[in-house]
Amino acid sequence: MDFCYAALTRENAEQWQSLRLEGVRDFPIGFLVTEEEAATTSVERAAGILAAGSTRGVFSRETLAGFCGFRRSQLERMRHRAELGPFFVSARFQGTGAAGALMSGVIEEARAAGVEQLELFVDTENSRAIRFYQRFGFRQAAIFIDSVRIDGQSRNDDFMTLRTRVRTHK
Repeated sequence: MDFCYAALTRENAEQWQSLRLEGVRDFPIGFLVTEEEAATTSVERAAGILAAGSTRGVFSRETLAGFCGFRRSQLERMRHRAELGPFFVSARFQGTGAAGALMSGVIEEARAAGVEQLELFVDTENSRAIRFYQRFGFRQAAIFIDSVRIDGQSRNDDFMTLRTRVRTHK
């Protein structure tokens, strides 16, 4: 399959909202929002979220197959960093290369923008996602204890980083 990586815009709101609901419903440990919170997000609110310019997607033809948050720090002392997440690919596109195309696109965009470090959080029990991130060079930097609580249960996250370029210090 061929995939196209792109920044999501207001025009992608309906597809993004549908895909986000799928992810929250089928894989709640991958999202900070609850299913109820996601379900009450209107298409207009979804369009506003996408208008902020911090969500990327991967398309198969006209169909949004997956998405990823990509937020570069705006503070001068932190501009070398960007945070990823949530990262989600629809079940029907898992195993097709969509996730790889999405991650490769984000990494290439980060490098082109001069981002030196990508950062993400992933549930410590999400071994499939951890292996995926490791294949792209992400390494565990720390464990964030009690990072979220799902249905009253405390969850821990791995904090993972990827150095996208080596910086020489003066």
